[in-house]
Amino acid sequence: MVNEQARLRAVRATVALLVVVGVGAAVGRTLFPNDLITRIEPLRTWLNGTFGLTDPFAATRAQDLAIADGHFAAHPLLTRVHILCGAVFLLFAPLQFSSRMRARNVRLHRWSGRILLPLAATSVVTSLYFGMVIPFGGPLEAVAIGLFGGLFIVSASLAFAAIRRHDVTRHREWMIRAFAVAIGISTVRVVGAILDPALTPYGYSAPQVLGLSLWVGWLLTIAAAEIWIRRSRYYLKTRIA
Repeated sequence: MVNEQARLRAVRATVALLVVVGVGAAVGRTLFPNDLITRIEPLRTWLNGTFGLTDPFAATRAQDLAIADGHFAAHPLLTRVHILCGAVFLLFAPLQFSSRMRARNVRLHRWSGRILLPLAATSVVTSLYFGMVIPFGGPLEAVAIGLFGGLFIVSASLAFAAIRRHDVTRHREWMIRAFAVAIGISTVRVVGAILDPALTPYGYSAPQVLGLSLWVGWLLTIAAAEIWIRRSRYYLKTRIA
């Protein structure tokens, strides 16, 4: 019981950290819609210098940043819709998993879900344009965005179908999967911050690092969600027994 509560606290802390990362990125892009990545670059340069890392693509780095920022700058309305809908979902979706909140006000839980799911779907659909039509990370990014974006839509749809059948267990599990895809973009940013200094000195370009970060970040988050789902099933069975 103690171990289970410790795991639960660890999961909550991790989710809270990832929410902060995701919402922080959304706030940053809202404040600096045209050049957020370019503004962060001096920090990266300082860190590389501190740890003695060499960037073989330094000569073309400014051009790469201009392309990455330019995709968002060229579509300000689509960018705002994408980041605002995603940020609201990340902020409030964790509350949907609170048994205390559901017990106190199940109507609020239901109506929150009816609002949050369309917001998340809007954020995912708009991401398909940036990730598949004008991907900075090339085919690696395009395939990842299409696959994991589709996984969110399927998971959310199955969660909705399950609750319509009053199958609360399946609804919860599919919503965990949907939320894992959504918050996975925060994991991608954390993984990217690790892979950039680890791989760039060995000849991996910025688009390649982004593509790999998308796959590693999302797969890690989805794998963690599946482990949590299976542990939850076991925990519930032992409590019933």
